[in-house]
Amino acid sequence: MLVTACGPDPELPAAQPLTVAPEVINDVHGAVPGPYSVIAHKVLSIEGEDGAALATSLYYPAEDSQHPLLLFSHGNWSDRLSYDRLIEHWVSHGYVVLAANHSDCCSPVKGIFNSLRFGQLGLINRRVRDLELLLANVTTLEGQIPAFAGKADVSKVAATGHSFGAFSAQQLGGASALNPDNDEYQYHPNPRVSAVVALNPPGPMFDTITADSWRGMTAPTLISTGTWDVQKGFWEDWKMHLMSWENSPAGNKYALVVNGADHYLGNLICRTEREHPPQEDALKMVQLTTTAFLDTILKNDKGAGLIFADNYLAEKTQGYAKILRR
Repeated sequence: MLVTACGPDPELPAAQPLTVAPEVINDVHGAVPGPYSVIAHKVLSIEGEDGAALATSLYYPAEDSQHPLLLFSHGNWSDRLSYDRLIEHWVSHGYVVLAANHSDCCSPVKGIFNSLRFGQLGLINRRVRDLELLLANVTTLEGQIPAFAGKADVSKVAATGHSFGAFSAQQLGGASALNPDNDEYQYHPNPRVSAVVALNPPGPMFDTITADSWRGMTAPTLISTGTWDVQKGFWEDWKMHLMSWENSPAGNKYALVVNGADHYLGNLICRTEREHPPQEDALKMVQLTTTAFLDTILKNDKGAGLIFADNYLAEKTQGYAKILRR
């Protein structure tokens, strides 16, 4: 678990770049920022585990209307503020986003300390409870930010996350973690969660996340990965990130694969301090695909679903990105 967010950088061969004209890509649903202005409150808190303050960020459209709610879970050792390029894109398309700092956040030192303190399964369970607390405290946040009152449509909820946080989001959609003490899987599905967006989800991790962890993940789910999404000594093959897509029940399961995209899109998400070139084109693929998926499931936007037609994205990008479905 400790290497889910960090690890030695691999040496990778060249990958096919995106060579299509920008106007062609910008014509795809969700490719450009949406019509809504973004309001962000990044220094909030709610009562978290054991009564401690849970650092929380709130993003919502400025314009008066009600919007679906997205719960966001960050990667291990990362934090809730390292995904603004993606989160603010969603908000511009008419979504409210709540994100919190989990117990493993913010630094390797804190992450390692709390993984030893709570154990692997304990940390996994705390992350799920953080997401449930975000959902349960919408009214609390409305009290803190009066302009936010009535903005979140809590009848339309999706769980989203990156890396270790992708698994946290998947748990609300039916994924499970193994308790090695009794060899039983722990389930935390939330009936209020209608969809899951899992960015670069893990494959099997230690003795808590196994190949069977996604057998019960029935919620409509989009995962994303890239052909550079590998870590030496841990996930040697990027296709391991497809396991949650492959091993979950078929039906409304989608996987975005981007040529040359790594775990952090260069330095655009999770580890923004990395001295790596930003992968702007890969981010664009993630932005448009996740937005189209959310619009399809949460807003019943039939036009948004066009991107999931056979070979649509592969043809639009001339093979740079593709969407798998089952």
